[in-house]
Amino acid sequence: MSLHLVISYADWPDLDQCRFITTGLDLPATALLCGRGECLPAHKQTVEAWLAGLFGMESLPAAALTLGLDQPAAQGGFWLRADPVHLKIERDGLLLFDAHHFQISQAEADALVAGLNSVFKDDGMLFVAASPTRWYVRLPADPQLMWTPLDAAIGRDINTLLPQGADALKWHRVLNEIQMYLYTHAVNDQRSDAQTINSLWLWGGSHYPVADTPVVPELPVYADNLLLRGLMQIGGSDVQPLPANVAALPAGDALVMLDYLRLGACYGNAYDWREGWLALEKDWFAPLLADLKSGKRKSLAITFPELGLALQTDRSLRWKIWQKPKLPWAFA
Repeated sequence: MSLHLVISYADWPDLDQCRFITTGLDLPATALLCGRGECLPAHKQTVEAWLAGLFGMESLPAAALTLGLDQPAAQGGFWLRADPVHLKIERDGLLLFDAHHFQISQAEADALVAGLNSVFKDDGMLFVAASPTRWYVRLPADPQLMWTPLDAAIGRDINTLLPQGADALKWHRVLNEIQMYLYTHAVNDQRSDAQTINSLWLWGGSHYPVADTPVVPELPVYADNLLLRGLMQIGGSDVQPLPANVAALPAGDALVMLDYLRLGACYGNAYDWREGWLALEKDWFAPLLADLKSGKRKSLAITFPELGLALQTDRSLRWKIWQKPKLPWAFA
């Protein structure tokens, strides 16, 4: 039986910091699987770019993919994700915190969105709170801008991450108007300073419904990733819920996407990132190594998109004693 694991956010951007952070990190199964695996052609890319390639697309229409999950009957047109965020003033700029750092109810989201629609209706903009934390806005037309994904913005100064393009300044002003309106809203009057919804993050601009049909993998897919779920839905298939560990994974071939490292990497939280690796070792890599040695599984493929690392291994790793254990980031 063959299994393909996709591990997102395995790259810590500063190599010297990575060496310091990972000092003493005990991952024997991970190191053995990687060190004795065969390296396959790969290059550094975001997990979103890797998914686009897997599904035969040039890029991922992020807003359209998740809108199709949240509101499949939505009106056609150009949509953006417009997720509620909290901006914190720091010495070096404005740091963005997403909904993992605050609580918001659907009633609060609906009230804020209703207010935004009253302010921007003459501009032809329609805001929708599909869930408390996933909001959208429909625009009259595609403004032809480049948008920074939310994951690339959280925990960072937004000043260099704002929309870019010929009409970018107009949209910087729109964001300022949104922020001024949210600042004065009654919902925020009832929230603490650290919990205010004082901005939106616009990203993932794309036309809905999606015109291209993705090429769906011909094997079961297990993940919590919404973009992957959206791709599979458009392709006429489903994503299975991610099991807690490999022991709970049904027998047979499968593609499994694991995002244990995501929040630690996005927020630059070294402790959480380390804990993510330890969880991967315990729940996936250690039992998979045992499965390969016993013959329960024939082969294992592991892809780390952000590291530009793809590996393939099988039972023969037992005999490759000349290949030393090697942790994923050491390949850089």
